[in-house]
Amino acid sequence: MTSYELFARLASAEAAEVFGWLHDNDRAAYKNMAGMLATRRKLRPVFVVRKPRGEREEWIRGALGRAANADLAAEILQAWIMGANGPMVCEFLDDLKVPHDGKGLLETLPPEPPEQEIARAVDALFSKHPAAAVRVYLNLFTGMEMTEWPVLRALVSNDPRLCPSPQPTTL
Repeated sequence: MTSYELFARLASAEAAEVFGWLHDNDRAAYKNMAGMLATRRKLRPVFVVRKPRGEREEWIRGALGRAANADLAAEILQAWIMGANGPMVCEFLDDLKVPHDGKGLLETLPPEPPEQEIARAVDALFSKHPAAAVRVYLNLFTGMEMTEWPVLRALVSNDPRLCPSPQPTTL
């Protein structure tokens, strides 16, 4: 799934967690995101910023669930995964013995581990971490240009835990 498809499938509570983390940890990025989305819809940013927070974030979730905002959706999800869920990223890479910088960033990606190791590592993530975080991370991971792991890509495409149906949105 692409970044905008991930946002389209996030439940309101899951999206609120993403936006809450961004609001609390990078207020400038949160405000910039709202302003950019408003501008892209030919609205004045103040229109979005002055909405009550819950209404504003539901509007933002809907906007980030559109293909036109895929770039911004990817940025927001990557920031949330690496910021709020960094230990989960490191845990997955460590389980698969993938070398990283200790924060989950990779220089290069080694050949794909055996299928049973991947399945075990994915199951371990679901047993210890929120499903939304696992879903977002693994979809972003397989969507990277450098990822040529067909077994993981197939698992992400076929496992119902990783590709739920879209949530209804209102704009």
